[in-house]
Amino acid sequence: MRIPIITSLTALLVLTGGAGSALAADAQAPGQAVNLRLTAKVRAALVDTYVYERKGEITRSKVDGPTDVYYGKITGTTRAKDVYWAVGSISTKGELITYQGGPHVWRKNGNGAWRYVGNSGGCPEVSRKLLRLWKRTDLICD
Repeated sequence: MRIPIITSLTALLVLTGGAGSALAADAQAPGQAVNLRLTAKVRAALVDTYVYERKGEITRSKVDGPTDVYYGKITGTTRAKDVYWAVGSISTKGELITYQGGPHVWRKNGNGAWRYVGNSGGCPEVSRKLLRLWKRTDLICD
């Protein structure tokens, strides 16, 4: 007995979970810490946010950094609810005091804009899951 090819393919998709399983494998459960690669585009956005926060006191050319940046996200129930974090050093050339303290923190919700949270003074209010993933438990303050 011959089985039509479409019936065979449909049965194969049902048995293997079809394309839905491949998509589900890429999705991550909410609340997961994910390390991300810092791109030039993200680095530039962090600089722009830092300059904006300084409200006209400095220009981009005066910014040193960000350097030593850790970048990641905590997954939300949707991509729009993912919370992105960046932690690193940034300073203003010619202002020695800006080279002290840190790390500095930035945050972004989903596809929104980056927000400069500020100089953490050594205790960044960043997800502990991310700090552990980055092996930066030295930054967890109780």
